[in-house]
Amino acid sequence: MDNQRAYRAICFDLDGTLLPMDIDEFMNAYFRAIAGFVASRGFDPEPFMAGLKAGTAAMGANDGSCTNAEAFWPVMMGYVDPAETDWHALAEEFYATEFGRIGDGFQGNPAVPRVLDALAAKGYPLVLATMPMFPLPAVEWRLKWAGADPAAFTRLTNYENSRSIKPKPAYFAEQLAATGLRGADVLMVGNNTLEDMAFLDLGADGYLVTDCLLDPVGLDLSTVRHGSMADFEAWAAALPPCASPAEGIATGPVDAAAMQAALEQNAVRPLDLAKADAQAAAVAADAAAHGAGSGEGAGAGAGANDGTAAGAEG
Repeated sequence: MDNQRAYRAICFDLDGTLLPMDIDEFMNAYFRAIAGFVASRGFDPEPFMAGLKAGTAAMGANDGSCTNAEAFWPVMMGYVDPAETDWHALAEEFYATEFGRIGDGFQGNPAVPRVLDALAAKGYPLVLATMPMFPLPAVEWRLKWAGADPAAFTRLTNYENSRSIKPKPAYFAEQLAATGLRGADVLMVGNNTLEDMAFLDLGADGYLVTDCLLDPVGLDLSTVRHGSMADFEAWAAALPPCASPAEGIATGPVDAAAMQAALEQNAVRPLDLAKADAQAAAVAADAAAHGAGSGEGAGAGAGANDGTAAGAEG
């Protein structure tokens, strides 16, 4: 695992990688916060939370024909009264304000901003390949909790610019289509052996950050480069300057046909897409499960330090 490729872009996972937090605690805190916020505005949080859960499942099942936001909102609106309020505006207010308080007092890993700065100085374009089930403000908040500048990333995946979720190969094909690269040109840095290292099936190289390791597949760690964030910082310091950085990286959604072409051109082995779809559905279901019962007693503690549109690990 010592040979280094000539990377043209580096992709980073967020939750558990750049942001060293317990995902279950975060998701529970997120759901409590958003339920409390809805209740504090005088609305019954129960149908809202049921819609949030169903919309999350819809993103997990997205076939790539629309963005995740376009998959989420029609389902979400089937659970609430559209005449009661502007639910889009209410959600935007939550993510602009109360969501940020979830991270109050959080201490990030000081190696994170250092390594991002070092890679940027070497000319490597950085892509935030996080689970795209949140709106962009929620992604930017979490980067700030990690001590990372959102502006360091050319592309930040979120539910408005993505058509798929991890660990579907289509999600990683989106990143290749957005960057105009082959899988072999990319390094994926993540902490989840399923959701992040699935990029290796499209030819990407990988670095598994083990500080908050999640290993649902029982991966033989000898098969992938791995270590703590401090180890990664030292490893990245030895990388040469980027000789041919990706240019014209798309920040918005990529065309579905381009995503499919990148998938077909980069798969290094036959892909079990049905299995990947089932895994993505399970990931979405697990994310939604954290919201169970969040509407009960939600009026108290709204916006407290424990409380996602529809977020999951990554």
